[in-house]
Amino acid sequence: MHHSSQGMFKNNILSKSFNLEVFRSSISILIIFFLLVVGSRFVSYFEQASEGNLDPSIIIYAVALRFPDFISLLIPLSFFIGILVTVSRLYADREIYAYFSIGLSPITLIKFILPQASFFAFATLLLSFYLAPLGKEISNDLLKIDSFEEQISSIEPGEIYNLKNSRSFITFLAKKDMHLEKVIFFNDENQNPTLISASSLNIVKKNETYDLIFSEGSLTNNLFSDDQRVVSNFLTFRSAIDELIQKEDKGLNNFFNDLSSAEDSEIQWSLSLPITIFILMIIAIYLGKIEPRKGRLSVILPGILIYVLYLSLLLLGRDYVSENSNDAFSLFYVHIIFLFIALVLFMRDKYFMFIPSEGIYSFKSISIFLVAFILIIIGITK
Repeated sequence: MHHSSQGMFKNNILSKSFNLEVFRSSISILIIFFLLVVGSRFVSYFEQASEGNLDPSIIIYAVALRFPDFISLLIPLSFFIGILVTVSRLYADREIYAYFSIGLSPITLIKFILPQASFFAFATLLLSFYLAPLGKEISNDLLKIDSFEEQISSIEPGEIYNLKNSRSFITFLAKKDMHLEKVIFFNDENQNPTLISASSLNIVKKNETYDLIFSEGSLTNNLFSDDQRVVSNFLTFRSAIDELIQKEDKGLNNFFNDLSSAEDSEIQWSLSLPITIFILMIIAIYLGKIEPRKGRLSVILPGILIYVLYLSLLLLGRDYVSENSNDAFSLFYVHIIFLFIALVLFMRDKYFMFIPSEGIYSFKSISIFLVAFILIIIGITK
């Protein structure tokens, strides 16, 4: 009884120590990757804003709305690398033998880490199934330049801009709110090309239309017609333009009402991310095994390659399911492939110890070559 309780006490200490180290590593890696992704997204949006294609005031909100999407994608990778780093450190520092000396095994490590994996899987499921799609949709709607007024506001002087969903172009030399100076406006609607050149243009919104009030300019008709061109000078010329794009109500109620009609590919994708956490957990426990005095980070490259291959196949599978809704293919076939890889790693550790751990014929080297080959095939066929 004494030895049994002492063994349980040791197990609890080792379990807490292992879980805490994995958790710290995973959260640290998640924060680093998250900051990199957010930073790159900010750079991309500010570049668009500098070109006049985006309102700078909405960038922070647009990026913040994508946080659930970023985190749901980064949790599996961070948890996977966190386990790899922890297990490889235990082997490199020979601390792993403290676990083995009391009868523990890699299977026991999986049992230790399973509650933490379940927590991350539940968080990923919540984010990927509910919050990420909602935030992504609202962010995309926010980034759209919908109205005529918003489009004009986004244009920088000297640019030639094609108004969305129309065959109209506009350029000007100066702007103050909705008052434009030295304006050239081209309209090719109704097969009657018209060119307006004016010293100024005032834009006034009235309900769902905009009044365009041109001052001191000329209007040219029949630009590309065999008929004679008609040029008219004016002091004031008024024209009206309808709202170019009607905005849709994307409130929370409408979004959750649409969940039942969501595409099968999106549902499979949302369920796939939590599943990857459990499969990658098993792979990481066995892949993290390294020889003493070997660099503890030597397993990171094979791990990242496996993750990239896993994610790439899931993305390709999602696109295939989306384009072939009547096909019987499912993303779960991809999970079966990597579950088989996890099984191979388990069998190698338990029954095939003769496979070398170093050199060109080692399991890790073969895995790297195999992953690189599959990625090349994916790149060629995409």
